[in-house]
Amino acid sequence: MIDHHPKISVCIPAFNGGRYLRQAIDSVLRQSRQDFELIVYDDASTDDTPQVVATVTDHRVRYFRNQRNKGVAATRNNCLAVARGECIAWLDADDLYYPEMLAVQSAVLDRQPNVGLVHGAYHVIDHEGQRLPDWPLPFSSEVIESGREAFRELILSNYITTPTVMVRRECHDQVGPFSETIGKSSTDWEMWLRLALRTDLAFTSKVVAQYRQHDSSISATTRNGERLRCDRRVVQHILSPARNVIADFETLQRQAQAALAAKVLLHGNDAFTRKDRVEALRAVANGFRIATRLMSFSETLRLLVAIMTNNEYAQFRSSRKLLQQLHEPLAATRFGRRLQKQVEDNTAWQATQQRIAAIMQQHVPKKARVLIVDKWDPTLFYLSRRKGWNFPDRALMPEGYPADDEKAVSHLEQLQKCGANYLVFPNAAFWWLDHYRAFREHLEANHARIWKDERCVIYEIL
Repeated sequence: MIDHHPKISVCIPAFNGGRYLRQAIDSVLRQSRQDFELIVYDDASTDDTPQVVATVTDHRVRYFRNQRNKGVAATRNNCLAVARGECIAWLDADDLYYPEMLAVQSAVLDRQPNVGLVHGAYHVIDHEGQRLPDWPLPFSSEVIESGREAFRELILSNYITTPTVMVRRECHDQVGPFSETIGKSSTDWEMWLRLALRTDLAFTSKVVAQYRQHDSSISATTRNGERLRCDRRVVQHILSPARNVIADFETLQRQAQAALAAKVLLHGNDAFTRKDRVEALRAVANGFRIATRLMSFSETLRLLVAIMTNNEYAQFRSSRKLLQQLHEPLAATRFGRRLQKQVEDNTAWQATQQRIAAIMQQHVPKKARVLIVDKWDPTLFYLSRRKGWNFPDRALMPEGYPADDEKAVSHLEQLQKCGANYLVFPNAAFWWLDHYRAFREHLEANHARIWKDERCVIYEIL
């Protein structure tokens, strides 16, 4: 018998998610708390999404379908229109719940009447469901945030991960539907911001979900800058309603501009390492437009020239200086503390780089073509006066890291064919030799290790 008044409505907006959808559904059906309905709303998928849902016989699963593709925001709104639960839990078709997700998050809402949204810790997985390195969490323990204070941090960076979210239905009703004018991305962030202006937020430190990263995810498909354009629309859309309810609004507005410009510049750096100079130039210009009063015009001009002339070290240094300028108004915020790790001058590491460069000059011939595992920092190339490629090379491996040892070996062999004959691991990259163990064994079995100390390891890969 169908429960017409379930405690929780789990909502899955789905578009061409057949590959992972059954796993997502099963993760809901395995919940320790069972008084729920599961809504799968198909956004006119062209894959086997309808057939996947048809294989599920549980009466709590309700399937709906748009006649034409409307986008994720509209489909989430359709989920809300048919949901009957007191609480709404959000799950994307490629993500997964752990068995205690609904019990843990609903218990917070039951205990804390002032909390309207609860989110929590999660694991990151790849396309095959294998664990990836954890992303930074906003808190290390249970936290209840005042909505207004949460808003001040949330407007700088979205730290709420959708498959961990549960919201009181009445709070969704109060703030209205998801915005359908933001674009393909960031509509969830805009919703969390509107909710924060009306209710307190809670974070649970128990890991309640798995967030999947793969080539077809929204975060991957918006790598070309679309996501940041959506983010900019969110900031523009949400700041005006906050003017009359947030204390010291002008300071917050300045911080929001600095944070958005910093994310745009970081995106530009990423595009530059992928050899996409057009996107890198566009990012710098957009960053300056967003935060003109916070970014030095002369340094911005130097950065543009460095990108146009493909001067990697000059690009790195100018971008770093501009990020340091943007960091100033953000220093006291959580986003600012994360950004600080990327912009602070680490004198100990700089000294280590000088020593590694001296070792390279002594043991790597001038005309050698070198691979350096340096997270796309060109400093060692500059200091050692050697040429070559970052490893991995973002032009050949845009995702940044090999998915497994086999791909790491294949990438090395690909760059060898391009002329690379030395491979350098600075000590900051020693984790590679532990994480990619078969890759390390390949190096030891097939190539000569010509240097090893606490600062670096160098292989000759002729």
